[in-house]
Amino acid sequence: MTRALERALAAWVELMTRHAAWVVFVGIVITLAGGWYSATHLTMDTDDANLISSKVAWRQTHIAYNKAFPVYEDNLVVVVDGSSPDTAGAAADKLTKALRSQPKLFADVYEPGGGDFFAKNGFLYLSPAKLNSLSTRLTRIQPFLGRLSTDPTLPTFFDMLDKAMAPDAPVDMNLAPVFSELAATFEASRARRYNRLSWQQLIGGDQPGVSDQRFIIVSPKLDYGALLPANKPMQAIRDAARRLNLDAAHGVRIRQTGEVALSDEELASVTQGAAWGATLAFLAVGVILYLGLRSWALMGASLISLIAGLVGTATFAALAVGRLNLISIAFAVLYIGLGIDYAIHVCLRYREALAELGDRVVGRAAGVRHALATAISDVGLSLTLCAVTTAGGFFAFIPTTYSGVAELGLISGAGMFISLVVSLTFLPAAIALMKPWVPSSSTTASRWAPFIGRRAQRTVWVGAAVIALACVIALPFMRFDPSTLDLQNPNDEAVKTYRDLLAHSEHSPLTLVTMRPTLAQAKHLADRIAKQPHVSGAMTVADFVPDHQDAKLSTIGDLALTLAVTRPDMTKRASFAARKQAIAGFAQHLEHYRTRDTGDDAAAARRLSRSLSAWRDWFAQQTPADQKQILATMHDRVLSGLPRQIDGLADAMNASRITLKNLPASLRKRWIGTGGQYRVEVSPKGNLDHEPAVRAFVNSVRQVAPHITGAPVLELSAGHTVSLAFVHAFIYAGVFITVFLLILLRSIRDTLRVLAPLALSGMILAAATVVFDIPFNFANVIALPLLLGVGVDSGIHVVHRLRQREHHRAFLGTSTARAVILSSLTTMAGFGSLAFSHHAGTASMGQLLTIGMVAVLVTTLIVVPALFRILRD
Repeated sequence: MTRALERALAAWVELMTRHAAWVVFVGIVITLAGGWYSATHLTMDTDDANLISSKVAWRQTHIAYNKAFPVYEDNLVVVVDGSSPDTAGAAADKLTKALRSQPKLFADVYEPGGGDFFAKNGFLYLSPAKLNSLSTRLTRIQPFLGRLSTDPTLPTFFDMLDKAMAPDAPVDMNLAPVFSELAATFEASRARRYNRLSWQQLIGGDQPGVSDQRFIIVSPKLDYGALLPANKPMQAIRDAARRLNLDAAHGVRIRQTGEVALSDEELASVTQGAAWGATLAFLAVGVILYLGLRSWALMGASLISLIAGLVGTATFAALAVGRLNLISIAFAVLYIGLGIDYAIHVCLRYREALAELGDRVVGRAAGVRHALATAISDVGLSLTLCAVTTAGGFFAFIPTTYSGVAELGLISGAGMFISLVVSLTFLPAAIALMKPWVPSSSTTASRWAPFIGRRAQRTVWVGAAVIALACVIALPFMRFDPSTLDLQNPNDEAVKTYRDLLAHSEHSPLTLVTMRPTLAQAKHLADRIAKQPHVSGAMTVADFVPDHQDAKLSTIGDLALTLAVTRPDMTKRASFAARKQAIAGFAQHLEHYRTRDTGDDAAAARRLSRSLSAWRDWFAQQTPADQKQILATMHDRVLSGLPRQIDGLADAMNASRITLKNLPASLRKRWIGTGGQYRVEVSPKGNLDHEPAVRAFVNSVRQVAPHITGAPVLELSAGHTVSLAFVHAFIYAGVFITVFLLILLRSIRDTLRVLAPLALSGMILAAATVVFDIPFNFANVIALPLLLGVGVDSGIHVVHRLRQREHHRAFLGTSTARAVILSSLTTMAGFGSLAFSHHAGTASMGQLLTIGMVAVLVTTLIVVPALFRILRD
């Protein structure tokens, strides 16, 4: 049967080479048409959720949640950091207003804790004790606020502080916050650094929303026709921030993160990495081809065939799948590394056939056709077997629920057959047209033969046994990293911001959510969850209806009668001399106060005294023009935040009773679903930047609410699903390849000769993940099943060639050995180019595949020949 197949292949090649011009012409036309079709029909899917089958139970739960609360899908989180709570709040308000003015780019803009509703009713969310404390404080400082409202100048401000520090001060004030704020202000002035005194902290640190970090939740209108769907909205946010001077020079930092930002930055990282990887792989393959083939014509024909096969694979992807995902986009680099193998074997065997031909054939064209027929008939069967086994490694993921790799497996597996067809049709036709006469030399055989013949068997088996034992010891330490964040470029803004929120923010993005049909059920569940370990709190919409409203409204009403202040006229400015004298006088009063004060203000007073003394010494050294500018700026540093705080107090005096019905629509839709479901949100306790903490949090909540969902559940569940998919794919690939080899080789010994070194290579790869700390993840999990399919190719070629020769000592000098080395090098070049990607997942895929290919190459060339001496037929 084998002879019949070889004769059929020889006849086929004879047909291709006799009509070489037509074959090449048709191939070019098909390639151009396929390139046009794939460019116009192949889209990009950037949704991480679609990497897992929607039929999985935990995804069904999350899909139902998204259907009830669509407002939480495809959001951008804008993080506004300010040098003070006042600066952060003002910046967030400005940016929110600017984004709302662009409805073509933003469907919804929501500022948690911001807007008219919370400005008016914020005091109602304080506890009765904190509200009474704030009311007492505001009542005490009302005279100061009233005077500043009528005369907002530096002399008035410092004169008030002078009176407050006097032994017979009319009002007993806690001056520590004022001293601390002023010390920071003088220090910033001397360093010429942006600073604004925080009136929000001075007037009432207990007010809701007092934080130097604010958030804006944006629902951008995504353009899925663009490579980066959120690019325009994200750029619009950057432009708005720049236009409003929301930058470091003005004490503000604007960052973007969230689902949309992470997806866009990941897509940019993946596509850039894929583009650079494909280019680097193509160049590396070209260099290796020339060094291995020593023929520009053969190299050119091989590269053109590679391009034709790559375009054909892209066309198949457009027809069969219609889109690429964040993982399947790597098919191009994988194809370049693997698809060229078939051309290498054909070309090297062709060169060897020319050498064997010698002067027996008259005419160059006839000699080329005869050598091509010999090459294809000799390697065609093994190439077909290799295509089947490599495709089997890829196809092993198709039955799994890991849709992202399943699509990569389908596309790349089909690509192997496309490459085989191109190598048996277009490539021999192209070689026949160019007629390169480059017979191979036989010097390599004599150089390597002594090595293979001397003590190789014992050395090989002892070495293999030691390596296998070391790998077995390392295997229990293998791990799978389920974090999608760890796959991305750690230097991307969205990733760094997200990690910063996990580590430092009270508003962790890793919350858990669930739904209940009634509010009573939701409140009951929230109360139970809040008692669980690893949980900091659980909320429902009911938490936005404050308790003790009657008492609080009464307190606010009394306070409104006391705080009769008007918005200050900030156009008033004191003279340079008055400002200078006011600061000098304040310095004297501060020294007197510091010498007699031993209370809570003492430490803050000492710091302010040091800062003010250093500032005055520095100020005295400045030119008169600079001094005027410094004092003018000091006016802004101290008083510019006062009007906004006065306005906020005026709004807070208009609080009214809150019920579920009069909550703003923007808030209700985030807590009450489209079908009337009530949302429960669970916040974690501590930092969830590590898997054990995430798992503990999820397991704790699941004891009370088994069907909880949210980012932590998605991460862990996806990791479990992918791990199972990996195990299943590995089993599928192993069983398929073993059965396939047994059927086609018809020899248990030959099957073992192929599989034994492959098993050793797999163990080496698994151990390498431990040694080099490269855990398996969503991207590189394809490495082991793929290694089975790719690694078995070399074993098939070697076994096929060794079965044809009785003497194995000169095996490394054959075209098969050179082809195995050359094809492994090109495959490593393709895989290795992925290792330079900024996308951590893609880079780890390249690293593991390269390590695996090195192991396959070494074990195939050394272990398989040794097995032929042990396992003789």
